[in-house]
Amino acid sequence: MTESADFDLASLDAQDEMTLDIIDPRSGKPTGWVWTFYGPGHTKTVELSDRISRRILSQAREKERARVNNKKWKGDDQTPDEVRGELIDVLVGRTKGFTPVKLNGELIEYSEAAARRILLDPRKGPVLNQISEFLRDDDSFLQRSAKS
Repeated sequence: MTESADFDLASLDAQDEMTLDIIDPRSGKPTGWVWTFYGPGHTKTVELSDRISRRILSQAREKERARVNNKKWKGDDQTPDEVRGELIDVLVGRTKGFTPVKLNGELIEYSEAAARRILLDPRKGPVLNQISEFLRDDDSFLQRSAKS
């Protein structure tokens, strides 16, 4: 028996959910405001990915059809706000929730609308960046061993 026979591949599986404690960009310290996200293999993430893939494939078919028929293909003209909105839709689609937080003295509980409102606010760029980086890195969803 080789050493690899002792290795269980399932130990590398991404978790279905993980949390991100938002860091204060000024102090570099955790704020205690915690977001919970669906992992790469979670049903919601897979469905979201499939929807995006279907749209991309549909556009590729339209483009190829136009090329074959010697017609110009004109893609969707998107504004920067529409592109940003699509990114926010993906981030909110991967979000399970967040702990309550105050915004200008008002207590904000998690809802998709609240998450979208926060992430669309250009002044909340550091939050948007932390979430984007966290979700972009599949390693964010690996369970760390006790030895790490």
